[in-house]
Amino acid sequence: MSLKWVFQLTPFLLCVGALLFPFSVAGSNVALGVALGVGILTGQWWHGATYFWRDYRLLMLVFALYFLLMIIGLIWSQDIDWGMHVLGRQWLWLLIPVVIAVLSNDQWRARFLIALSAGLTLNLFFCVMQIFGVVEVTTVGSNANDATGHIGHIGFGVVYGLWGAWLLHVGWMCIGWQRVLLWGLVSWGYLMVLLAQGRAGILVATLLMMVVAVYHLRKVDVVRLMIGLALFVVLIIFTIMIGPNKDRWQIAWHGITSNMSTGVTTKSASTGSSTDQRLYMVKVSMDIWQQNPMLGVGTGGLPEAVRKWSQDAGDVQQVVFVHPHNQYLLVLVRWGPLGMGLLMLLFFVWIRESRNWDWSKSRTAPLICLSAVALASHGLFAPSMEEHFSALLAALLLGVGLSDRDGFKKTETL
Repeated sequence: MSLKWVFQLTPFLLCVGALLFPFSVAGSNVALGVALGVGILTGQWWHGATYFWRDYRLLMLVFALYFLLMIIGLIWSQDIDWGMHVLGRQWLWLLIPVVIAVLSNDQWRARFLIALSAGLTLNLFFCVMQIFGVVEVTTVGSNANDATGHIGHIGFGVVYGLWGAWLLHVGWMCIGWQRVLLWGLVSWGYLMVLLAQGRAGILVATLLMMVVAVYHLRKVDVVRLMIGLALFVVLIIFTIMIGPNKDRWQIAWHGITSNMSTGVTTKSASTGSSTDQRLYMVKVSMDIWQQNPMLGVGTGGLPEAVRKWSQDAGDVQQVVFVHPHNQYLLVLVRWGPLGMGLLMLLFFVWIRESRNWDWSKSRTAPLICLSAVALASHGLFAPSMEEHFSALLAALLLGVGLSDRDGFKKTETL
């Protein structure tokens, strides 16, 4: 009996995982985890890794160094058990070679993107039903007034900003009803981001849209480009000023200005606004890093370090957090300047790889740049490299972008 079906199982499972992505973390992880296992057993992972190393050696090398530091950081971790938990959640990055290998087939790549788009479109319907109280969700940061489905408002803007920016690019390559349909989905997704309470998500989604708009409009007319960007910025500011979340923007601004004038206090951790709480996390994290400036507290060491800091500071509330809502600060506290340098180098090399691609010849080439920009910008507000929805989607779409050779112009190796 032919075993060809085994090789077809991997892309099928990737499609299932993409379809379930917005609805079920467990279901999506099972499908993608099995796809990873099958890919390793069938050699598809090794084939993708070989291609990755051959044509994107510098990117793969920096990825490897970053995660090697995460492993080595367990040696001086203040909490090895939590460090192992953090390390175990990085399995999703191993999907990149599998995606590269199996989605190099044009048909399976198209099916994967259709499955992902179908899932995200259905989730928009789900969020609308959530607004009208038809369905209820227990996910933190998701309710009728903050309709973000099972994703939650922290990752919602990144997910729909990244997907919407890609649809914006594809729509530019289409004409007629196809362009209208795709840009209609972009508008719907962006509207839902504006209605959600994730303020950072609006900024990230806007940035991703502008990256695509600048790329396409710069070939048309500089004057039109400037006018278009100006109108877009005015629209965003206008929406923020009169939109449903204007009060949250005002609270955020008041929190920043008041803390700058009076200083961050321990009461901000539990009695202040969300802005106060995040500024408190930044203050505590910086204090902890200053106590361990060279090597940091190790992989997974931050919660224990926060607990000790709280005790030493005499904080009766004993507030503990696992990350400071900032990827850059998180790696600085974990591994010192070396970790910060590797993270910034990773994003730089990742974005740099997109220079070898002609977006006008490929529908998926922008995904390389967009996935990096999404994580780099979202990292200012959340642990983007370790947050499930943002990191998983970025890893999958990076693999999709690298699997498509249509827009590839030249090959450079280290």
